[in-house]
Amino acid sequence: MTRPWKHQQEAVKFVQSVWRNGHRGAMIAAAMGTGKSAMTVYLCDRLKFDSILVLCPLPVVHVWPRQFALHSDIPFLVVPLGDTFSSVRAKRTEAERKMALARARGVPLVIVINYDSVWRPPFAEWVINQKWDLIVADEAHRLKAPWGKSSRFVARLGQHTPYRLGLSGTPMPHSPLDVYAYFRFVDPSIFGWGWNKFRRHYAVMGGYQNRQVVDYRNLDELNRRFYSVTFPCAKDVLDLPPEMHATYTCRLGSEGLRAYRSLERNLIAEVESGEVTAANALVKLLRLQQITGGYIRTDDGQDVQVDSSKMNLLREVLEDIAPGEPVVVFCRFHKDLDAVNRVADELGRRSLELSGRMNHLDRWQAGEAPLLAVQIESGGLGIDLTRARYAIYYSLGFSLGSYEQSLARVHRPGQTRPVEYIHLLAEGTVDEKIMRALAARADVVNSVLQQLKEGSSNEYRRTQALHSTR
Repeated sequence: MTRPWKHQQEAVKFVQSVWRNGHRGAMIAAAMGTGKSAMTVYLCDRLKFDSILVLCPLPVVHVWPRQFALHSDIPFLVVPLGDTFSSVRAKRTEAERKMALARARGVPLVIVINYDSVWRPPFAEWVINQKWDLIVADEAHRLKAPWGKSSRFVARLGQHTPYRLGLSGTPMPHSPLDVYAYFRFVDPSIFGWGWNKFRRHYAVMGGYQNRQVVDYRNLDELNRRFYSVTFPCAKDVLDLPPEMHATYTCRLGSEGLRAYRSLERNLIAEVESGEVTAANALVKLLRLQQITGGYIRTDDGQDVQVDSSKMNLLREVLEDIAPGEPVVVFCRFHKDLDAVNRVADELGRRSLELSGRMNHLDRWQAGEAPLLAVQIESGGLGIDLTRARYAIYYSLGFSLGSYEQSLARVHRPGQTRPVEYIHLLAEGTVDEKIMRALAARADVVNSVLQQLKEGSSNEYRRTQALHSTR
């Protein structure tokens, strides 16, 4: 059993005091790397819970058995119901079997299952009829969608247990309104059950048909309520080496720029006419982003290379890093991963991949190759990339939470060297707009659309001014 750090001891005491004061739920909002899962295990040890349900994203399911084994000397039977099971029915069968086994042995049980499985039948009917001492929502911000099936079911499930705990390193990944949905699980007495009432109180509505959030209000009250049951823990509690951020840019070639500008003009025209909103702009923004990586998808679904500027930029950056130096390269698309692996091959550097299509993480950590190409959604949760001190962002996702998680996979306990993050951006494109939105912690899609609209208006004013001087 490990010894808890001071801030972890304080977190355990805080959660216990919240529960003693009549609240059934508490929250730990701790920066990545500060040990939220360890805090949870220490809490389970102290309160001698017998039946624990841990809900989390799928990539994190297999992290939890290691956490209990590392931080507790109690013989918890930890059952990870991850992607090794063929169906939700198989997960229920395994959960029932292991629950019976735990009771026969007289040992405490921990069932770990992903959010997208827990609400599906036949597991849902089983899990909601069990008596859980504690339900943990790991990466609780994943429940932020008020009408999401996982969010609604987990809120309902929480009403059947005496203790609830939410964990998140990014509790408000896009806006202060994100707290509402997962607090229905943590403690609905804090913000209530009514979404419309909550939004009216904390947001200023405007825009098209008065349906867009244009500002926020009463944020002092929101924070006061939020932190009344939440233990905050910033990254500064850790003694970590320094981190640095650098940006390298390239210019698209003529063919790539021509394809990009054509698609961009069409999107701007639709934005200005009101045809495009954040809800239906995603596909068009993704196509713009794909072009900055060098590829365009044709109408028949074929990917055609139209540019190599970013590949050339990656090659230049890697040439300045020692060949044997471990490097992580984050990407959005499979074609980007292919481009990274291709550049590595051209430079004579072996590369491995962590993505939705393959998982070479263990081989990379064992030193089989210096470069690991990581799909950002696969590399943001529950993994350790501290072997590398260089992290290159070939392309970015639209999720602030996933981006911040990916940063923390490299700069976390276990990292002994200064970390350098290198962002590769195509000049004058959506790459720069996404980077600005992430830096401002703004909703990326809405922010990019607004930047496109403002850029078009500025260009129109410049044109008018030019004509007026002739």
